[in-house]
Amino acid sequence: MELFWARLGNRKNASTNQSSRRAGACELALITPVKAAINNLSVSAILFGILGGIIGIAAGLFLGFALGSGLAAAFHVSTFEGEAGYFAVAIALLVTFIVTPLSILLVLYWRGVRSVWLFIGLVIVCVSIAAIGASGFGIWYAAQPHVLNINGPTPLLEFEVKPPAGQSLESLTEVQPELDTDRNAMPGYWHTDAPANSGVRAGYVELYFRTSKRLFVLKFPGGTDRIFQLHLPANPMRAKYRAWSEWENPDFIAKAGQQPTRPSGGSDYQIRYKLDYQDR
Repeated sequence: MELFWARLGNRKNASTNQSSRRAGACELALITPVKAAINNLSVSAILFGILGGIIGIAAGLFLGFALGSGLAAAFHVSTFEGEAGYFAVAIALLVTFIVTPLSILLVLYWRGVRSVWLFIGLVIVCVSIAAIGASGFGIWYAAQPHVLNINGPTPLLEFEVKPPAGQSLESLTEVQPELDTDRNAMPGYWHTDAPANSGVRAGYVELYFRTSKRLFVLKFPGGTDRIFQLHLPANPMRAKYRAWSEWENPDFIAKAGQQPTRPSGGSDYQIRYKLDYQDR
C-alpha cells in the first residue's frame, strides 16, 4: 500500500509540474510578442516618426505646389478667379497625403519596426501629429484678438463718476476717461445730457475686444490719474452685467513720471458701470 500511494503521489506531482510548465510556456509565448512590440514601438521610434511626418508634410507641400503649378501651366488652367491656384493647392494636398505616410513608414522601418506594428506606428504618429497641429492652432487662436460682439454693434460700457465729498462736478470738467486693455486703448466720452443722478457725471466707452484685462482710467489735467480695475469677465454679454455695479474706489493712483501706487485711503473719486448692447 505504501508503494501504491508513493507512485500515485509521484504521478500527481508529475502532472502538476507538467501543467505548471505548460502555463509558464503560455505566459512566455504571450509576453514575447508584447516585449517585441514594445521594443519595436519605442518612444524614440515614435518621435522619429513624428519628425519624419513633419518633414514629409513640408516636402509634400513644396513638391505638390511645384507639380501643381507645372501641370496648371501645361494644361492651360485658367487664372480667372484663382482657378490655377486652386488647382495647384489640390495637387499639393494630394501629393502631401501620399508623401507623408510614406515618409513615416520609412522612418519607422529604419528604426526597426516591422510587420503589423508598422501600421500601428503609422496610426500613432498620425494621431500625434494631428494633436500637435491642433494644439498649435489652439494656442495661436487664443493669442489672437477676438471681437466681443462680432455680429452686432460694439457694446458700450456706461459709467458714472462721483467726486469725493466736498468737491463739485466741476472738478471733472477737464478729466478725460479712457479704457486700457491688453489689446487696445479706447477714449471715453461724456454724455452731454444731464444724468438721472445730479451728483455724478456720466459717460460711455466702447468695449471692442474680448479680454478680462480692463483698466478704466480718469486722466486729470494735473497728471494724477485714477485707475480702476473693472470686475468684468472676458465676455460680459450676460444680462447680469447690464445692471449697475457697486460704487468702486480707485485701485491705483498714478502721478506723472512715477509708478502707480495704491491709494492711501480717505475719500476719493468713485465709479460704477454697466454694459449696454443690442442682443444678437
